[in-house]
Amino acid sequence: MTRKLLAALLTLMMIAGAIPFTALADVAPPTALGAPAHFGVSHYYGDSYYFAISAPEDMRAYIEARATDNPKDWQTFSPYFQIDYRIDGGSWHYTQAWDTSNRLRNTIYVTLGNGRYYQAAERQSLSSMFPEDESLKLFKEAGWDLLKSHPITFRARFVMSFDYDKTYVCSDWSKEFTLSPNTKADPDKLINHAPTLALADAAKGPSGEPYLKIKTGRLPGETEDLNAMTGLSIYTEVWMRRAGEQDFKLVNKEWFTHEYFEIRVGDYFDKTKQSYDEESYEIKIRSRCEMKNYKQSGRTDIIYSPFSNVISHNMPAWSKASMWATAELKKADDAGLIPDILKGADMTGPITREEFAELAVKLYEQTTGKASTPASPNPFKDTTNPQILKAFNLGITTGTSATTFAPKELTNREQVATMLSRAIRVMAPGADLSTAGAPAFSDQKVISSWALEHVLFMSRLGVIKGTDGKFMPKATTTAQTAAGYATTTREQAIAMSVRSYEQIESGALGTPTGGAAVQPSVTPSAGTTPTPSPTVTPTPTNASPAQQEQPAGSGSIAGTWQNGSMIGVTYNMFTGTFKYRSGIGQCYTFNSDGTFSSLIISGLGFAISINGKYAVKGDKITFTSQTGKSSSDGGQTWAAGNSPPNATYYYALGTDDNGSYLLMGLEGATPPLDIETNAVSYSFMQ
Repeated sequence: MTRKLLAALLTLMMIAGAIPFTALADVAPPTALGAPAHFGVSHYYGDSYYFAISAPEDMRAYIEARATDNPKDWQTFSPYFQIDYRIDGGSWHYTQAWDTSNRLRNTIYVTLGNGRYYQAAERQSLSSMFPEDESLKLFKEAGWDLLKSHPITFRARFVMSFDYDKTYVCSDWSKEFTLSPNTKADPDKLINHAPTLALADAAKGPSGEPYLKIKTGRLPGETEDLNAMTGLSIYTEVWMRRAGEQDFKLVNKEWFTHEYFEIRVGDYFDKTKQSYDEESYEIKIRSRCEMKNYKQSGRTDIIYSPFSNVISHNMPAWSKASMWATAELKKADDAGLIPDILKGADMTGPITREEFAELAVKLYEQTTGKASTPASPNPFKDTTNPQILKAFNLGITTGTSATTFAPKELTNREQVATMLSRAIRVMAPGADLSTAGAPAFSDQKVISSWALEHVLFMSRLGVIKGTDGKFMPKATTTAQTAAGYATTTREQAIAMSVRSYEQIESGALGTPTGGAAVQPSVTPSAGTTPTPSPTVTPTPTNASPAQQEQPAGSGSIAGTWQNGSMIGVTYNMFTGTFKYRSGIGQCYTFNSDGTFSSLIISGLGFAISINGKYAVKGDKITFTSQTGKSSSDGGQTWAAGNSPPNATYYYALGTDDNGSYLLMGLEGATPPLDIETNAVSYSFMQ
């Protein structure tokens, strides 16, 4: 059964393009190359420029396949790329002769590293590459100033020979890049993408010096564009916090191009230790760009990306918590909903306005997958916290006056309900915001008029609950104020945040604008709305799956079905992508509207996601309009894959001692279906 499942998964993965499978013999060279993924030019001096280029998906796959085939010698690859240009919007210099001869005269080569860096740059003089062009001498003399009146537009393509210059493989040209002081991008927008941290482990080097192994996810595309425009001058900063420390500290930096690197951290660990597995620390990263390296901007400041996710080693997410709150705090921590300001905090203490603003922003960014932007200019005199300014800019929080926010002031229950309600309205603008069916509270007349609708809405969702029929919205007497009546603790606020997250993730608030309410969550969470179980005819529990098979009518397979061992699988309806932790197997979610989503994880950590349409007729199911995406970092980033062709399979539903199951025939299989010979069995999850 396991071998058959693996074979089926591998076939699907190869069709959808998730993993670059290679033969055990020498890797065959490519017969075609994709256009450069990112290309940019920055001015150095005179007519010398930095030409930066990134490998496309097929070249990355070829590099990784070579390295797998020959781990000892083929860890790097040096492709050539060809430069073409035109001045003042004139003609390109390319001729067909470039495809077969004089290749080295106007080409540059860079070195790319397997699993480490797939973007590189080299500096070249344009007049030395094209000595016959007399006009380039003017650029050599005047340099940057001449570009003000005579912009140069560049393009690049890869040109490679894999048979000692007998034949050449030429890619398509890259996107055009115009270099001029008058033509510039928005660097703040391009860098406004949080990088992904996939690995951060401390280890001991051969000399005994502790170091950190850092692996990022795929580089954000727009930030990679900015890196190309600035001659690869962006850095990745590494920040660390040890147990007992309140703040993160900048410990090192590396070139942004590096997706894997190692840094020394001897000042932060005991050098006499033999192992750092038990050390308590956490790591996060961000991108840094000095604007002086982007001449077009005319700026000299430094800009930063948002911080990445945090990877923790033996670091508790809180220092103290009530027993009732532990389960929901753990859910919040697993979902990445606890902001840095609350990491390690006493969760039984009251939450401040500043802390809640950061909690709300974290809820928004984790749920939508989008980075938020601080309000500018800052309207407040008493805070410069960018997370507060993000919450204000999103419309989740307001100030206590036109110029004050009161960050250290405590919150009450009606304020928390209002802010969470606003957050949901921003995240799910298509949600059903009615208050019909909300419970009535005996102290409802005390709830402020501006908060009442929000309180009832959140109460209807079950996010906020009363006690003994009371909501306790705020303190109304001096004694209540002194006693901290109706204040919200940190653990209460986090619990309400994770409940809101679950409501949105489950689709219980309706279909968000621009997204489909698809929820193939392999492990149902509390508060979700499960898909109705399929209707199955009862069968003897001692019958084999083959004996229990039965045709199903249209729509009867609605729900989520899983085969294998898959851990931490969730689906984000806003971004249309899965996240997963580990395992091997496949899950299907069949929706009643005729659409489906499927996630396939290999034991290597690679995965593909397939979305499309399905139709059931008799004992056959047909898949159409399928699109595939691939990921190798737990679903943090996804790359477009091939679209699987339309396909029809026999299927059957049944029950056994473990519950309902779905039999899916392998390609070409005909009934009777049997898991031992021609079918794969999927268990019903929800």
